[in-house]
Amino acid sequence: MAKKTNMKSVRLSDQVMDYVINFEGEGFNQKFENLVLFCMEQEESKKQRIALLDQQIARLYKKLYALQQLSSKIGDVRRALTHLEWRTNDLSGLLDELLEDKDADPKLPFS
Repeated sequence: MAKKTNMKSVRLSDQVMDYVINFEGEGFNQKFENLVLFCMEQEESKKQRIALLDQQIARLYKKLYALQQLSSKIGDVRRALTHLEWRTNDLSGLLDELLEDKDADPKLPFS
């Protein structure tokens, strides 16, 4: 451990005091220093992990956006097909009427 040349007095809440006291070490000073050193050691790996997770989130948002676009296009196709079905049904009805009229009037074409 490095030489300890800094003497400081700190005021801590009960919650922080309990946390420090429960950390590994012999006395309060050693526990506090161990806690700070642990945090310093973990900081870089946590930053790297956060950066990795941020990249993963960005990729997932891109994927979600692409899926939303695809879903929108599928909805457009579904609406177009439904419209086409309605128009086909209308045309079928007209053809049925035409064929009925043909049977009634032999002068009509398509005999």
